[in-house]
Amino acid sequence: MRSAFEKDKERFYKTFKLMVELTNKMQDKEKVDEVFEICLKYLLDTKDDIEIEEMEKVAKEESVERGELIMSIAEKLREEGIKKGIEKGKLEERKEFTIKLLSKKFGVNLTEELKEKIRNADEKTINYIGDNLLEITLDELKDILE
Repeated sequence: MRSAFEKDKERFYKTFKLMVELTNKMQDKEKVDEVFEICLKYLLDTKDDIEIEEMEKVAKEESVERGELIMSIAEKLREEGIKKGIEKGKLEERKEFTIKLLSKKFGVNLTEELKEKIRNADEKTINYIGDNLLEITLDELKDILE
């Protein structure tokens, strides 16, 4: 995995090609695919400048199967990214809705500082505030957001 820190793209792809060659020599296909997927996810998480299409091309030179596996993994990662984006968007909407309701409840006493703390709060905190919206006092809100 040292190649994840390789600065030179050409050397990185050569090292990646070697990884593909080595995994092709392994016997247990299921285990190979599992190891290959773990390595690929690690590389994609740690390197911002690699291109999945280039990795697919390098892998296909050694093994069509590996190239197809790369694209399958890439598609899964894209879908996961889309799901995470949707979830994050929903949380942001809930935060803004919470601010809107608390603004109606507390008026000018809900300061910009408190609004910003709500925007930066985690999902658990937002859920707690939402569940207790009718009963919560301004002091309790401040304590929760500290």
